Parts: sequence; structure tokens; C-alpha cells
Amino acid sequence: MLFRHRALFRLPTLSRGFLWGSGGGGGPSRLAPNELVTAWMDDPSLVSPSLSLWRRSELFLSLRLLPGLNLKEFLRGAAVAYPVVCSAMYTRDWDALAPLVAPRCLEAMQEAMDGMAEVGQRVSLAPDGSDLTVLSATLARAQVLQTSDEVPQGSCLLHVKYTVRETYSIIDCHSNAPMPPFDGSVREQESTWVFEGIVRPEGEGDREEEEPDWKVHGIV
Repeated sequence: MLFRHRALFRLPTLSRGFLWGSGGGGGPSRLAPNELVTAWMDDPSLVSPSLSLWRRSELFLSLRLLPGLNLKEFLRGAAVAYPVVCSAMYTRDWDALAPLVAPRCLEAMQEAMDGMAEVGQRVSLAPDGSDLTVLSATLARAQVLQTSDEVPQGSCLLHVKYTVRETYSIIDCHSNAPMPPFDGSVREQESTWVFEGIVRPEGEGDREEEEPDWKVHGIV
């Protein structure tokens, strides 16, 4: 992704307590089935195979604490979100981005695009959206947030590691020429996006609330 190269787009994690830290109860009353989480962990198309033993153990325990999570469906949505969010950002369609990203994330995107404009650069995308092809989207980490009066049960941050084939161009507006290596050539890019949402066990809450409303929390 463009802004990883430019080191312009890094957001801090929310300053909330995590379930692993000190603090009282308020955790989930049920656990995700061991067999289901084990199957997820053993599937390299769902969970990043490059995780260390510690990270795998941490992820396994975190996923057990998120009953109701449909990991396959979440990752399918995350794969769709990548080109949609990037395209909207590069074309400055802030109205389309607003419901998809957290407020601080939207501000960072606007600042990044303003920075490009100030130095006379713009992103050129193919009309058919072929400039951004997600090759893989796997879960790298899950953080379960400590429940409080302000943080609903099931609130979490899910880290998705992407491998993407990119061919968009960055145009120097002064010369109207593409800028290598962003000149339409094929590039393979890796980045990690953090999604925020609330996972509710099946059958709990209103039907309209059963599907998590995921938003991009940050990109690292």
C-alpha cells in the first residue's frame, strides 16, 4: 500500500484495557468451540502461517473469547474492503469512506492525500479496479477489549495481514509523468490492517446487531 512506503499512515492503538491485563470480570459468558478455533488455526488461508508460537497461542485464546465470530466471512469481507477503501481514499471520496473507517483513520487518510497534493502528486487508478488485487488476507492477531461502561462485551481489534498485487501509478503533476516504482509496473505489497468491531454470540441482541459493523481502525 502506498502510505506504508511513505511512512505517513500509522495510527496508535486505542488506549483501552485488554482482557489479558489486570481487571475484573465482564468477559464473555461462553467460549467459541475448541474444535472450530483449532480448525481455523490449522488453515493457512485463514490464519497467517508466519506467526510465532507465542503469537499463535495468544491468537488461539483470543479467538476462543469471541463466540459468534465467523472468521471465514470476516476475512472475505476484509478482502473486499481493501480495494474499496484504497480506491475511495485515492479518489478522495470521503463520504464513501466515512462509514468504513474510524474517525481518526479518516483524518489520517485525508492528511496523507493532502500531503501528496501539496507536493504535486496524484494517484491514477484503472477504471475497472484492476490496480488492486488481494492475493491473501489472513488473521494475524485478535485483541479482545476489556468490557466497561463505555466498551460493550465482544469489542475487539482484528489484525489482517494482506498480500496485494498493485499496479496503480503515482503521477507527478508538474511533468504529468508516472513516478517509479509507482509507474504501472506490477508490485507485491504486504501490510496489516486493524479492524474494530463488536462480536456477539449467536442469538444475543437484536437481529440487526448480530452482524458486526467492522471499521478500519488503523494501518501498520
